[in-house]
Amino acid sequence: MNITINNKEYILKYTVRALFVFEKISNKMFEGKTLTELYLLFYSILLANNNIDFTFDDLINYCDEDLTLFTQFNAWLMDEFKVQNQFTEEKEDVKKKKKGKK
Repeated sequence: MNITINNKEYILKYTVRALFVFEKISNKMFEGKTLTELYLLFYSILLANNNIDFTFDDLINYCDEDLTLFTQFNAWLMDEFKVQNQFTEEKEDVKKKKKGKK
């Protein structure tokens, strides 16, 4: 998905690299328990997939100016989590079927 921030388009892509960036910045794994973590993940995803020229504080300012930015990000992220969850559930179903055949 693409998102426009400050009149420039950026790619949103949930990747391992984005999680690495998050961990490097925050010194912890992403758990999604706080609003701060979600905004920091937003920034990490932008860093991992784009050449950005703004800071985390700038992103917060952009989000304050345009409340739809975080709403768009959050909706996209929830869809990504659903896709990841479906993939995990399918793999578990395959494992259960294989165990049942033995």
